[in-house]
Amino acid sequence: MDGPCASGPLRSNADGVGLDGCSPVAYFDDATAAIGNPQYSATVDGVTYWLRSAEKRQRFEASPSQYLPAHGGWCTLMMGGSGRRTPGHPESFTVVDGRLLLFWSGDTPETAGMGLTNWQRKTGGDEARARAWLRNADAQWHEFLRGDRRSPIYLYKASDAQAVSAGQLAEAVKEYEN
Repeated sequence: MDGPCASGPLRSNADGVGLDGCSPVAYFDDATAAIGNPQYSATVDGVTYWLRSAEKRQRFEASPSQYLPAHGGWCTLMMGGSGRRTPGHPESFTVVDGRLLLFWSGDTPETAGMGLTNWQRKTGGDEARARAWLRNADAQWHEFLRGDRRSPIYLYKASDAQAVSAGQLAEAVKEYEN
């Protein structure tokens, strides 16, 4: 068993790839969600990450914690609110204090980027409010990792089922109709 749940705490898609193939280093170097190359992959705690070059892979492997998304790649807003795990979308992100934060995103034009929009609304662009929300998300995440609290996985759209591993899908609560 990896931590408090059988599927492990880090989010990976159905193929075991983190950030749905986006390079974790690109968020910091280019401020973008850029697809990496499987040829330059690296694995951390059973999750494979794709990088964009051998040099980027070397940097990632030297310090993966510097590049990995906060809260295991789950939505920071949901973690800081209800403590639930909802898949963070690699294109719905921000960086706060050098940490990559991911947010849930819908599939329609009306709901695309919804998590990031809600984050911006709740924090109002105020660094102190963003840090307070982040501290709360961190506290709930650490309680989950220690096994002191449950953090159920909630899927809100059918495509969320592709954004999680088979083990994570097995323990997920589906809040949508097929």
